[in-house]
Amino acid sequence: MPYTFISVGCVSFVFIVAGVDRTPWRYSSAADHMQVIVLTVLAMLLALVLTFALNRLEPVARSLPVLQGGLIVSFLITARSAARFWHSRRIHINGRNPAYESHETLLVVGVNTVAELFILSAKELASQQVQVAGILAEESSMRGRAIQQKPVLGTVEELGDILQSLEVHGVAVDRIVVTTPADRLRPCSLDKLLEVEKSSDIVVQFLSERLGFEGVSQNRSVLSGEERNSDQRQRAAARVEGVIYADRPNDAGKSLPLGKRLVDVFGAALLALTLTPIVMLVAFIVALDVGFPVIFWQQRPGFYGRPFKLYKFRTMRAAHDKHLGRIRDDQRSSAIGQLLRRARLDELPQLYNVLVGDMSLIGPRPLLPCDQAPEYAARLSVRPGITGWAQVNGGRIISASDKLILDIWYVNNASLMLDLAISFRTVRMILFGDRINTDAVNQARSTFGLKPLLRTTMVPAE
Repeated sequence: MPYTFISVGCVSFVFIVAGVDRTPWRYSSAADHMQVIVLTVLAMLLALVLTFALNRLEPVARSLPVLQGGLIVSFLITARSAARFWHSRRIHINGRNPAYESHETLLVVGVNTVAELFILSAKELASQQVQVAGILAEESSMRGRAIQQKPVLGTVEELGDILQSLEVHGVAVDRIVVTTPADRLRPCSLDKLLEVEKSSDIVVQFLSERLGFEGVSQNRSVLSGEERNSDQRQRAAARVEGVIYADRPNDAGKSLPLGKRLVDVFGAALLALTLTPIVMLVAFIVALDVGFPVIFWQQRPGFYGRPFKLYKFRTMRAAHDKHLGRIRDDQRSSAIGQLLRRARLDELPQLYNVLVGDMSLIGPRPLLPCDQAPEYAARLSVRPGITGWAQVNGGRIISASDKLILDIWYVNNASLMLDLAISFRTVRMILFGDRINTDAVNQARSTFGLKPLLRTTMVPAE
C-alpha cells in the first residue's frame, strides 16, 4: 500500500512538472511517446528510492515496478496513437465537400522551422486540397529523415531525378514551395529550381517573398516575376485537379456504407490472417526476382477523388537505368512478375488499404489520374475496390471504356448481394482467367445508349 501511494504520487508529480498533460493527444508524435517512456522510467526509479527509504522494499515484489511501468507506457502511448489516428481519419473523411475540391501536390524546399510550420498549416487548413509529397534539403546528410512525417527525398540538385521517381509512383508535382530565402540558397540550387520552372508547368514559390519579407525589387531579376509566372500558374491551376469532376458524383450506394465498411474490415482482417503464409512467400519470391523494396506504391484518386497510396508487390524492375534513362516496360517485366499479376497475388498488400479505409474489398478499380475520364467521375462516389464488377465481367480483355461503363453500372446498383456475387465470381476469375460476360457489358452499355457488344468482336487483348 505505501508503494502504491508513493508510485502514484511520483508519476503524477513527474508528469505534471514535465508538462505531459498539456500536450493534446491528437497531435502526439514519436518525440512525445519517447518522453512518456523516459518520464515513466524516471518516476518508477523515484518511487523505488522513496519506498526503499521507507521500508526497504520488503513487501514489494521485484517484478511489480516493471509491470507497473510497462502498463503505464502501453496505456498512454496506445491512447495517444489512437487519438491521433482517429483525428487524422476524421479530418480525412469529414472535410469540406470533397466533390468539388481540387487536389494539389507540393514539394517543400528547406529543412527548417518555416518548413515545419508550413506543413503543419497545410495539414490543418487544407488537408483535403494540399498534399505534401516530400521535402528537399540542401545537405545530402538529411536524406531519409522526416519533418512532420513527411520524408526528405533528397537535395535540390537531385530535383529532376526526384520528379522522375515520383512520376513512376503516379505523383505529379504541381508546386514547389521554397521556405529558404533566395539569397541563402546555393547558386546551383536556385538555378535548378528556375530551370524546372521554365521547362515544366510546375510553379516555384518563394515563401519569404509571398509573405512580404523581401523587397519588391529584391532578386526580381533572378526570381521568376509575376508576369513570367502568370501563364505557368494558369496552366498549373488547370491541372491541379488530380481528377476533374463533370458533375457531383452519383450518391447511389451510400445507403449501405456502414454495413459495407464492417464487411470490409472483418473480411480484410480475416484474409490478412489466413493469407499471411502466402504473403510472406510472395514477398520472398519478389525479393529474389526484382530485389528490394518488395512493395511498390502509386498515388491514385480514391473516394471522391482524394489521393491515396495504393500498395502492390513489385513485379517489375526499376524504371530507370544507372544513366537515368527510362527502361521500356516490356524489358522491366519478368516471367515471375507476369505470373503474380495473372494470379492477382501482387494485389495482396491492398488488404492494408482496405483496413485503413482507403479502399473496399469490392468496388471500381482505382485508376491513375490521367486515366480517370471526367464523364465517368461518378465511379469515384464509392471507395475503390480490390476487385469489382468490371474485373469479373471481362477484366483485362475488354476495352477501357467498357470497364468504366461497368463501374458506373455497379455504382448505380451497388448492394451487399451484388458484392457477394462479385466475390464468388472473383474466385472463378482467378482460377479460370478473364472471360467476357457479354450480357453484363450490354446491360451496362444500354444505360449509356450505346450499341451492344457483338460476340464476334470479343477478341482477347494482347
